[in-house]
Amino acid sequence: MEHDRGTRPFWLDIERPAFGALERPIRVDVAIIGAGIVGLKLARVLARHGARVAILEGARVGEGASGRNQGTINRGPSPGYGELTRRHGRATARRLWQLGDENHHLIREQLAEYAIACDYQRDGMVSLVRQDLAGWQARAAACRAEYELLREDGFAVSWLDERVVCDITAAPAGTYVCGMIDHSDGQFHSGRYVIGLAQGIARTPGVALFEGVRVRAVRRTGSVTRLDTDRHAVDAPTVVLGTNALAPQLVPGLERAMRAERGQVIVTAPLDARPCRGSFGTSLAWWREIDAGGGRWRLLFGGGRERDEPDSLFPQFDARGEAHAALERDGFAASSAHQQRLDVQLARLFPALAGVPITHRWGGLQSFTADGLPLVGCLDAERQIHGVVALCGRGNCHSDVAAEHLGARLCGVQGPAYADLFDELCAVDRASARWPAWRSTYSQAPVGADGRASP
Repeated sequence: MEHDRGTRPFWLDIERPAFGALERPIRVDVAIIGAGIVGLKLARVLARHGARVAILEGARVGEGASGRNQGTINRGPSPGYGELTRRHGRATARRLWQLGDENHHLIREQLAEYAIACDYQRDGMVSLVRQDLAGWQARAAACRAEYELLREDGFAVSWLDERVVCDITAAPAGTYVCGMIDHSDGQFHSGRYVIGLAQGIARTPGVALFEGVRVRAVRRTGSVTRLDTDRHAVDAPTVVLGTNALAPQLVPGLERAMRAERGQVIVTAPLDARPCRGSFGTSLAWWREIDAGGGRWRLLFGGGRERDEPDSLFPQFDARGEAHAALERDGFAASSAHQQRLDVQLARLFPALAGVPITHRWGGLQSFTADGLPLVGCLDAERQIHGVVALCGRGNCHSDVAAEHLGARLCGVQGPAYADLFDELCAVDRASARWPAWRSTYSQAPVGADGRASP
């Protein structure tokens, strides 16, 4: 998945080191497929517990969702605090938010351990309620209720009235009615982070990292699982998937709970005036500023779609059960239809930026479960494939804590105190994760619960 500069993610438009090539067949204790944040962090945990690990990346480090995002570290998972309280009770919702704090703590430890220079800062995340969209009164009431719950449970949040919101966004009066800031959320340069992480982990004894190794098939023979690649075979008793949206290509049963959704992002040319201060999210849009140096700033802007937009949803398989041609071909490409929706939202929320040059625009696949929580654990018992997948757009909320949990489980050592949360809420076979039928532009009929497109 290499791209010209115009469609290359801004985060990956930097000098990148090359990692090793798989030059012979190998055998290890654990083979990890995917060198994004999940695969890398699982390798780190497994090596710490004494396992010999090989990481196999089909393209280059960070080419998937890890290098195609907003560059934020969120404490909260995809469902809001109020929603999780209704589903699981307030005590469980509180523990899930505390889990996000632990994940952020582990990320900061890695930044220090590997001396990763990635523009890390902790400026919080602002959630805004738009007044120009129907139903804003209900969203404002829900935002206020969420704030009150979080404040009462001891989390660092602040309420923002319309006047304050207008000041920090520089938006036209009447654009937003209120908002809330979670002070614990952070930001960083995604590309520099994942590459620095890979460089540090590749130096770890017992870990080998290979780029340009596409896994074509995974089959079990006796006590060993063989990975057939386009280079050489890799044998291991245990396999771990860190491929997020593409995981069903190797474990087809996962498509029932993993809907592949394309997001799209743009970045402006450097601006003389700072477009905003911090990271923001609202209906149909999310954005943040990027320091371009020399007193100039860029705006990163994404969103522009409803969750069920058919041209942003991708079947895993065609009617013959083969990999759907559009999944990778279009899922990682910028879409003109999506771009038009982004243009509309940018003009509404940043009218002063009308006509500003756009230097980067890119697409990228995420994967969501129906209940908004990831799948963590054994994905295929027969072939001993495990993983952390369907990260629901919040990889930097669950990546480290899930790696600590799954790594300990695979190595047979005492796991973290929060292991029960993953066992109870992120079970791979849970019914709440499964999607009903949905529509895709890439299928003439609704995509069924088996994830396959009808002819």
